[in-house]
Amino acid sequence: MDIYEDYANWKIENHDFIYHLVKTQSKTISRFTSAIAVVDYLYEKYVEKNQLTEEEEVFFSVGFDYIHDNFYTIKTILDYTFNGNFEEMEKCAKTINLLLYVHEFQSELLNQDIDLKNSMKELDSFEEKVNSYLDKKENVPDVFFPMLDDIVTPIFRRNGIDMNPTESIFYEIALEYGIYKNDEFDMYNAVFNLQKKNKHN
Repeated sequence: MDIYEDYANWKIENHDFIYHLVKTQSKTISRFTSAIAVVDYLYEKYVEKNQLTEEEEVFFSVGFDYIHDNFYTIKTILDYTFNGNFEEMEKCAKTINLLLYVHEFQSELLNQDIDLKNSMKELDSFEEKVNSYLDKKENVPDVFFPMLDDIVTPIFRRNGIDMNPTESIFYEIALEYGIYKNDEFDMYNAVFNLQKKNKHN
């Protein structure tokens, strides 16, 4: 089984969950809608032409891993923290988005060949604070976002790592492919149209 079959099977297995989040313009996925749209776009291109460029294969692989991990986290939170209640989960979208940011920074650091002992300790401690709000089904205060930046920026700078969030990269890729126009930003519609198309296939 190749990565394209994996993606198709993943979408089938999680169709209702993904479709609901996209259709309702869930804020829990707002930060990575561009990645969803790019991966879907490249999958459709692969199905039609049976091949992608080497660069597009990298985009697809990285993008699929990214949205897979994010959806898995959100689905776990939905099932175990909110007992399957989408509406209640959506009320905590701010906390969930911050947690996803923390996970992305943790993953980026773990992929670097550096001494992480002190760096990860500080980030893990912050994650515990975020999770404490999620456990209470509350949103974190706005100040938590600059707090995360104050933790992460020195770590990345100290280790010579460029901070380039994945959603920013895929936003630029989406613009390059013309999935949406920069002056007519409506990524949810771009994603929703792809999801509708796939639903009827």
